[in-house]
Amino acid sequence: MKLKQGFIWLLLMLSLSGCHSLPVIDTLPVLKQTLSLQVTDADGSNSLLLIEPLTEQQWRFVQVDSLGAPVSRQILQRGRWHNDGFLPPNPQARQLFTAVYAYLGHRHHWSIPAKLKEVRISSHTDADGAVADISWHKRHWQVREMAND
Repeated sequence: MKLKQGFIWLLLMLSLSGCHSLPVIDTLPVLKQTLSLQVTDADGSNSLLLIEPLTEQQWRFVQVDSLGAPVSRQILQRGRWHNDGFLPPNPQARQLFTAVYAYLGHRHHWSIPAKLKEVRISSHTDADGAVADISWHKRHWQVREMAND
């Protein structure tokens, strides 16, 4: 019985620790078009991230792996993340999406929540476009903006 209670307590603590790290993004700037980003994780794996404006205060984030298989689909609406579709919740993807929002805020001079000031961004432009190294909560990504033709 104690083992079962300990397991339930552990699950509760893990679920609560994942919730506190993401700040509320109250206001979304207007996106005029879908943004396409190539994301490289610290382990070298690549994915494509699309950020699509749905309404003035609603964006869809869709991440697919290098083979085109969906990794995560989330909607950011009124400061909260919601699953989009039948993919299971993906806290790592939400962390990436939030960090990318901070990068975009930095790049486009948007107002971002104070907690996102912790996101470390080093960016430069090369022949292929804007590139950023983003670090937050012991995670690291390289993000490259892709042309939307």
